[in-house]
Amino acid sequence: MTTNRRVVLRLKPIAYSQHDLDAVPNPPTMDAVYDSSLFTTDEVPYDKRGFKYTPCRPNPFFKSTMYSTTDLPPFGSRLSYTDRSQDLLVSKAMNEATVTRGWRSCRTNVGFREGRWYIEYKLLKANDGESNVRFGIGRKEASLDAPVGYDGYGYGFRDKNGQKIHLSKPSKFLEGVEEFETGDVIGLLVELPDMKVQMEIARKQIEEKTMGEVEAVSSEPANIQEKMTTSEHDEPDFTQVGIIRDAIPIKYRNHLFFEQYEYTSSKPMNHLLYPVTVFGEKAVRDKQKFKPARLPGSRITLYKNGKKKGVAFEGLFAFLPPCSEQNQLNINLHRKDNEFYVGRDDGSLGYYPMVSCYDRGMININTGTELECVPEDLQEQIEKGDIRLLPSRYNEQLIEGYVYDLVDETTNAYLDREEEKK
Repeated sequence: MTTNRRVVLRLKPIAYSQHDLDAVPNPPTMDAVYDSSLFTTDEVPYDKRGFKYTPCRPNPFFKSTMYSTTDLPPFGSRLSYTDRSQDLLVSKAMNEATVTRGWRSCRTNVGFREGRWYIEYKLLKANDGESNVRFGIGRKEASLDAPVGYDGYGYGFRDKNGQKIHLSKPSKFLEGVEEFETGDVIGLLVELPDMKVQMEIARKQIEEKTMGEVEAVSSEPANIQEKMTTSEHDEPDFTQVGIIRDAIPIKYRNHLFFEQYEYTSSKPMNHLLYPVTVFGEKAVRDKQKFKPARLPGSRITLYKNGKKKGVAFEGLFAFLPPCSEQNQLNINLHRKDNEFYVGRDDGSLGYYPMVSCYDRGMININTGTELECVPEDLQEQIEKGDIRLLPSRYNEQLIEGYVYDLVDETTNAYLDREEEKK
């Protein structure tokens, strides 16, 4: 008796050499541009065209995957080598950024998905009539060739006029004529709900879309939050979504990187910025406005030189699938534009501290364990760890990467065995 066995084929990794195995992780070569302390890098691939890159190394213990996650110096939370605009210049410590012309942006190498986080920025050259900076947080889909707050994927602040900005719509935030200027130390307290709440929102979105109840998926997060906090059950009824990665090792200029699908902007989110549909030479304004899912209890509170200035944003947009999409994956799966696809979480979804510079504007992000200006009303919570600083996320994210490596090796080893049986 024979049985038809379905085998899922996978792209096998390239073989590594002894040189690759013996290589020690080194930072990419940095070339000075117009200042001896500011550099560009050419030895790393930049995240673009629907793909992203993370350093990897040979792993002789992984017989199927053959490679595992690693990092490049300086080790710790910092600005990312790859997740930045190619024109953005950085310091060797990877905590300062500038650009010669135009707006360019960069995210940090660590992000957060839940909890309370405090990020500190220092404006080194800003709002001087020629140079400007912006700062805030952004998702993986936020454009790196535009300032943070340009689209729906980021929440930012302008140095000029002391404004907050989201979807390219600036609005007054600081009182009177107060602005953000060179020398200011800005702190952002970012609060995100528990992942259980977020996964319940994602589950409801998927149910509504699958049942065809709504054309544009929304979440009614307030109702969800009320239901979860008043329920008699300790655990909410949600579907656990596992982390799924498609990490292919490649060699770029003699360095090894994992190439993965990146999350890119979606048509509904683009319509938030440009609410029109183009038919030939005619543009028709959207009749029904898309309403993205929001995270209950999420907010961004700003502190200037240690003084609280107030809550700038509330109800941040949700980021778990189906709110985030890997469009390049959809193309490779030959999916139609109108075909609903839930998508997947590869572990990188969340919000990332993000900086933007214009015409030699310069900004620093605090990547250390000590704050320059500690807000009095937050000091005790920061000391207790109720509010976390960015460096505490680095080791945690590394461990998550190692766990995902083990899951990938187990999955690929199983697929290899099934292929051999076939």
